[in-house]
Amino acid sequence: MEQASSQRIPLKRQNLASMLVDDLRKRLLCGEFSGGTLLRQEQLAQEYGVSRMPVREALRQLDSEGLVIMQANRGATVSELSLAEIDEIFDLRAVLELDLLERAIPNMTQASIDKSRRILEELDEAYANRDIARWGALNGKFHMSLYEPSGRSISLSLVNRISLQVDRYLRLQISRTEAMTDGAVEHKSMLDLCGQGKTAEALAMLATHIQRTKDQLISILSARHGG
Repeated sequence: MEQASSQRIPLKRQNLASMLVDDLRKRLLCGEFSGGTLLRQEQLAQEYGVSRMPVREALRQLDSEGLVIMQANRGATVSELSLAEIDEIFDLRAVLELDLLERAIPNMTQASIDKSRRILEELDEAYANRDIARWGALNGKFHMSLYEPSGRSISLSLVNRISLQVDRYLRLQISRTEAMTDGAVEHKSMLDLCGQGKTAEALAMLATHIQRTKDQLISILSARHGG
């Protein structure tokens, strides 16, 4: 009986930490905390009504995702990407995602195409409601659904982490441009090309999509910083 009890305690703590990660990630991606903001463990623990242990575990997870930078005995600072880093990240996205899509297309099935199409329908609904937060999350989910048939777990993990790092900047871009409209058209075209097995055309569409997003985002952030 004692052994069973000792096994349940860390499970509960892990579940609590996971819930904290999900909520803090959502708040970070929605821009509630600006870059450079210090997130103190004791303050977060008080806000959530928990001990510092699950807060520390949650911040460590967010640190591994690149959303915060852990600081010894203090808490974590909300990370902020420079224009040079955003430029580099989108160049890396292009390399990884084009490779993943090229490998994925031959392995796509009707079931995987249907899955991506259902996500597109949710994207259209989010667009109609001007729900930027939901659109941003579904945007990443759609892209990952296209790449999953590649079977490249390490590359998929890297793309997912990169997506988390730039997600809050993408939401800024979406709110200030017609990116939701442009993205909807490009997403549908990309999926249609994938379904038809037109690899070269699908890759060209994805490359254009990533480059346009990068150019718009850098333009917005440059103006924001007066440069």
